[in-house]
Amino acid sequence: MLTALPLPPSLSRRRLLAGAAVGIGGILAGCTRSDGPDQTGAAFTDSQIPPGLSPDAYPPAGFVWSGFKFGTLPEARYGVAAPPLNPRGHLLILADARYPAEVYFGLAQQAVLDKLSVWLFEAPGQGGSGKYLLQNQDIVLPDFRHPIKAAEAFVTEVIRPSPTKPLYLFGHGSGALTALAMDARNWPLRGVLAYAPWDASHSASPAEWHREDEPADAWGKVAHRWRMANPDLRRVHLSEGWIKQMGEARRALSGFRLELGRAAAPVILAGTGDLKALCSGHTSCEVKSVVSEDELGPVFETFLSLGG
Repeated sequence: MLTALPLPPSLSRRRLLAGAAVGIGGILAGCTRSDGPDQTGAAFTDSQIPPGLSPDAYPPAGFVWSGFKFGTLPEARYGVAAPPLNPRGHLLILADARYPAEVYFGLAQQAVLDKLSVWLFEAPGQGGSGKYLLQNQDIVLPDFRHPIKAAEAFVTEVIRPSPTKPLYLFGHGSGALTALAMDARNWPLRGVLAYAPWDASHSASPAEWHREDEPADAWGKVAHRWRMANPDLRRVHLSEGWIKQMGEARRALSGFRLELGRAAAPVILAGTGDLKALCSGHTSCEVKSVVSEDELGPVFETFLSLGG
């Protein structure tokens, strides 16, 4: 029995995640990346834990970052951790563009304790992922299909779920729209949890990051600490193009397309507002009222128990 251990700082984060692969009994593929932190389109993979961070917001033991290249898109940023024993499945967390993926470490800890390998995924152009050509510090998205296609390729080429190790899919904000739009016909999908799917009411964002502007929400406070310690994570402004593309993504979801093969996989929509329209035409979809991240825990636990 091998336990995945953190890589020493002296080792390159760009290598294939061999330690984690041994821990989950899988093979990581399609993960080679360009050399050099300043390479155009390269993901940021060396984030430092902020001082004074609460232990419940730490990365799980053995967690490592890397980059995933899909087609001509900038590198998506992803991380992985595995339980010490053979996992019973995989959890993929699709990050909201307004937060660095580090804010989901608490959920990742919970999933690892529940014997799941955990994968955090940031779409190109957001968080610590690679930038598009001529992208400044704004969050940009030329086409809402980019994160969907990149995430689908990541599941197929890297995670490789199987009937004995199925996939649990969690998405937040813009990541929730991605989770609901992904084509899962060829995967053993155990369930989908979409938390606070992005809509136009979420379009407000600061023009730039300032140390003194600490957000009020729980995940925002955690994100602020990570950004204080890691300047590469300070993209906070949603560009007009990004907002337009997210509006297109939301409209395209007006009821799940059952040809995506998700009829047998339960879907949970958690958040506030009118989420019932996103359940239209789906026989295994339920809506849970969740006002804030503090109330998400019980819903997340229920989600992880699907099929267990």
